[in-house]
Amino acid sequence: MVSEAGLPPNATVLDYGCADAPYRDELPDDATYVGADIAGNQWAQVTLTPDGSIPLPDGDVDLVLSTQVLEHVDDPALYLAESFRVLRPGGSLVLSTHGIMYYHRDPEDHWRWTRTGLAKVVEAAGFRVRSFHAVMGLVAACLQIIQDGTIWLLPRRLRRVYAFVMQSAISLVDRRYSEQSRVDNGLVLAVVATKPR
Repeated sequence: MVSEAGLPPNATVLDYGCADAPYRDELPDDATYVGADIAGNQWAQVTLTPDGSIPLPDGDVDLVLSTQVLEHVDDPALYLAESFRVLRPGGSLVLSTHGIMYYHRDPEDHWRWTRTGLAKVVEAAGFRVRSFHAVMGLVAACLQIIQDGTIWLLPRRLRRVYAFVMQSAISLVDRRYSEQSRVDNGLVLAVVATKPR
């Protein structure tokens, strides 16, 4: 999706809610990576303010990367407004978040999204949605949740075999879904959006 966003040469990429910066090495070599997160994250170059705002100037970045963060923020409208504010005109937002998912803290877990709900909040922030993507269709998502909810009930020696069997079934079932079907009922939803010029 980052390649779909069309990064210019020497782009500045803001990873908004960077955690341990897992996608840093996936960016082009000439890109400048800026990780932003809450206080105490050793991987972040920028510390967010207590309300989640980014202490960066307007129009300072070419791409905002947001992976599995939106479900954890207190105010999605503020988060998306900040993403919009720091982007240059024509810049892109690549955002993934939860569709069908179980509750998990990091530090909190507030939201679940549908394709239409995610489009609505992203567009309300001023973005133009270019495309939607998803991970795992409905049955595959259900099997993943079953695996995640039951694996810890098994003796440690059986967990690897159980995960292999479940992941094989998930992969087999998920091949039956079209991309549109995944987007309508996905475990994880992703959107590529652009700030108008």
